[in-house]
Amino acid sequence: MKKIFLYIFTVVVLSGISPYVINAQDKNPIQFSLDLNNVVDDRLMVEMTAPAITTDEVIYRFPKIVPGTYSIYDFGRFIKDLKAFDAGNNEITTERLDVNSWKIPNAAQLKKITYWVDDTFDSKDTGKFIFEPAGTNISKDNFVINTHGFFGYFDDMKDNEYKINIMKPAGFYGSTALVSTFTDDLKDEYTVESYYKLVDSPMMYCVPDTAVINVAGTDVLVSVYSPNKMVKSKPVADNIKAILEASASYLGGKLPVNKYAFLLYFFSGMSGSGAAGALEHSNSSMYSLGEAYSSAVTNQIKHTAAHEFLHIITPLTIHSEEIGYFDYNNGVMSKHLWLYEGVTEYNAAISQVRGGVYTDKELLQEIERKISTSKRFNDTLPFTVMSKEVLGQYEKQYQNVYEKGALIGMALDIKLRSLSDGEYGLINLLTDLGKKYGMNKPFKDEELFDVITEMTYPEIRQFFADYVEGPKPLPLAEVFDIVGIEYKSAGKEKKITFGTEDLDFDMKTKRIYVQSDNIDAFGKSIGLKKGDQFTKLNGKVLEMMKIQGIVQNFFETAVEGDDIEIEVARTDADGKEKLVTLKGKVKKVEVQVSAEPKFMENPSAQQLKIRKAWMGR
Repeated sequence: MKKIFLYIFTVVVLSGISPYVINAQDKNPIQFSLDLNNVVDDRLMVEMTAPAITTDEVIYRFPKIVPGTYSIYDFGRFIKDLKAFDAGNNEITTERLDVNSWKIPNAAQLKKITYWVDDTFDSKDTGKFIFEPAGTNISKDNFVINTHGFFGYFDDMKDNEYKINIMKPAGFYGSTALVSTFTDDLKDEYTVESYYKLVDSPMMYCVPDTAVINVAGTDVLVSVYSPNKMVKSKPVADNIKAILEASASYLGGKLPVNKYAFLLYFFSGMSGSGAAGALEHSNSSMYSLGEAYSSAVTNQIKHTAAHEFLHIITPLTIHSEEIGYFDYNNGVMSKHLWLYEGVTEYNAAISQVRGGVYTDKELLQEIERKISTSKRFNDTLPFTVMSKEVLGQYEKQYQNVYEKGALIGMALDIKLRSLSDGEYGLINLLTDLGKKYGMNKPFKDEELFDVITEMTYPEIRQFFADYVEGPKPLPLAEVFDIVGIEYKSAGKEKKITFGTEDLDFDMKTKRIYVQSDNIDAFGKSIGLKKGDQFTKLNGKVLEMMKIQGIVQNFFETAVEGDDIEIEVARTDADGKEKLVTLKGKVKKVEVQVSAEPKFMENPSAQQLKIRKAWMGR
C-alpha cells in the first residue's frame, strides 16, 4: 500500500516530441503579441496579425491534444471572446465550429484576431483538468506559457514562420530554450520556423532565479520559480549536472543538443491536478513540483530529469509518422509507446547506474518497484494495442508505460547483450536507428519490429511477437538469469489491506478509490464496493496532503483484531453521492506479492560477463 501511494503522488506525465518542419514560409509570417502587464481576472489578451490569405475562408484552431500528453485536453476551452478584424479595424464574421475551431468566412479581409486566454492552473472549467506541465499559469508573480495554450494555427499554415512579441514586467526574465531575436528590459521577440517548433518551446516568465551549467559542451539553463523561496536554482543545477554527465557518458560522451532548459515551477500546498511531474520537449522540459527545501527537491527530480532529457533519443530523434506528422486536432497514436516512454524510462535508470549516480542496490529496488506496480495493470493486454487505443478504451492502462514499458526495455537490452556476447546492447540499437532515421525521417509504424530484427538477430522478432505485440507476460526469471540475478516466482503472503490492492487516485475529487471488482475477503466483510472513494479512516479526514501520512501510520501500527472504520463516498444509480461508513475488525488476508530480484552469490563467468556489459561495470 505504501508503494501504491508513493506511486500515486509521483505521477509523471511525459510527452512525445513532434519534430518540426525546417523550411518555414518566412515570407508570410504569423505574428503574435502578448502583454504580460495586462492581466485581467487571470486572463491575458493575445493579438494575432494574420498572414496574407488568398482562400475564401480559413479555420483558426487550438490543439485538441498535444504530443505525448496522451489525453484529450481541448485547449480551445480556455479561449474567450475571439474576434476578427479587417484592415480598417472593423470586426468581421467568425463562426465557432467546435470547442477548438473558428471559421472566418471572408478570409481575404482578415488582418487581425484578438482573444483572451484563461489560465488552466486554477481553472473552474468542468472538463478534464490539464496536468500542470502542459497547462498555463497567469499570475502577477509567474507566467507559465505553454505555447499551445496561447497561440493557435490556421489549417495548412502550420509550416509558416511564427513571430512572437512578449511585453514583460520590469525585472522579469523569460526562461526558454528559444534564442530571442531581440530583448530588452521590457520586451522579448522570438522567431520560430513553424507551429511545430512553437509548440515544442515552452516559456516561463518571472523574477529570475537561474543557474547555467555546461555539460559535455552543452549549455544548460536551470530556471526556478519557488513562491516561498524554498528552492534555489544552484543546488538543483548541481544535482542535474551529475545526471546529465551520466547521460552524456551513456550516449558516448556527448549530449545531442547545444542548449537545453529545465523550467521548474514549484507550487505551494496542493496542485490543481493533485499530482506532480513534467513534460519534455526537444530542447527543454517543463516541471510542476511540490515546493520543499532544495535538499529534498533534488532527490525528487533526479530520475525525472534524467527521463525528460533522454527523450532526446526517443521520440525526438527516433519516431513514427504518427509522431512526426502530429495532428493536433485528430491525434492518431503510434503503437510504439514501449519505445517512446518505456525505453526512455529504462534509459533514465540504466544510464545513472552506468554513470555511478545509482548504486546496484538502487537499480534492483527500482526494478522491483516496477514489477510490483505493473501488476496493477492488465498484463495480458498487448502493448501495441494499448498504445494505439490509449486515447480511448485503454486510457487507464497508460501509466503502465513507465512500469512494464521500462521492463520491456530492460529485457530487450539484456537479450541483445546475451546474443552479442556483451558487445551490443539497447543503446547501440538506438544509435543505429538514429542514423537510419532521425529527426526529419520518421519510420512506418508497422515496419519497426522487422527493421530492428534486420539490424540485430532473428530471435528479437519473436521477442516482440510474444511480449510486445502478444499477450505473454515478460519472461523475467529467464532474463534475470542471463545476468546472474536470482528471481523466484511470485508468491502469496498474508497482510493487512484496505479490502483491495486495486486502488487509484481520482484527480478531480482528490480521493483514492476502488478501481475494480477485485475485492478481498476483508473488503467483502465490511461491504466495500468498486467505485468507493475513501473520505475518512478511523475518523481522520483523508485530505490530499495528509493521505499518505495517515495511511502509512495505519499500516505501521495496525494489528489483527483492531477496530477499523472507513468512510467512503459512494455514487448510486441516479448519480447521487452519499457517505457510507464501513466498520469491521482488522484482519490479514492472503495476497499475491512479487518476487524480489537479488544478485546471485556465485554467478557463472558468463553471467558476470554479460552483467558487466549491461551495467557498464
